[in-house]
Amino acid sequence: MVEDRPAGSVSEVISTVTGGSKPVHRFLRGQPKSIGVVLVMMGIGLFVFGIPMNVQSNAPTSAEQFTPFWLGILFFICGLLYILSERNPSKKIITACLALNIISIIGVLSALVEFSKAVVGIYRIHGYQMYENVTEEEELHARQHYMSIRDMELVFSCHSLIGGILLVTMSFFARAALRSSRTQAVVVMRNLPSAE
Repeated sequence: MVEDRPAGSVSEVISTVTGGSKPVHRFLRGQPKSIGVVLVMMGIGLFVFGIPMNVQSNAPTSAEQFTPFWLGILFFICGLLYILSERNPSKKIITACLALNIISIIGVLSALVEFSKAVVGIYRIHGYQMYENVTEEEELHARQHYMSIRDMELVFSCHSLIGGILLVTMSFFARAALRSSRTQAVVVMRNLPSAE
């Protein structure tokens, strides 16, 4: 829209931004600092509890493939990135969060496969293993050993599911923030001096 100006008026440049001045507020609605703290703690838990799982056993464990270790590291890095994004939100850090979320979600899916393989393997070994020439006490210890490994694999699966849900949720918030920054438009209006 061009307004009529008197002859010989000075040209003006009016610049406005539509869609909000800071679209990253959509990402901040997801409380990235809180989610980041949860993911950091889950990452530390996966890493630390994966250490005793790396023992010699007949039962197949996910620690043989180092699954709790690399998944814990991914959760830890994602959590740190979320904490940093709340302190200094920018389009670059939100893009990094989204990229790492996608990698971590793929990692969660493959980790869930590994954890379920380990649980099924423990059930197979425990179900088919015949305890011959052992006392009842030794059989009880063997059963407790397998069941404790199975329980830890189930805990790892729960951690993966919860972490995956948090990552997917934050991916939606990051995508909304990045989409809104792309749809921002700078509108420039010039009022040129009228010709006499």
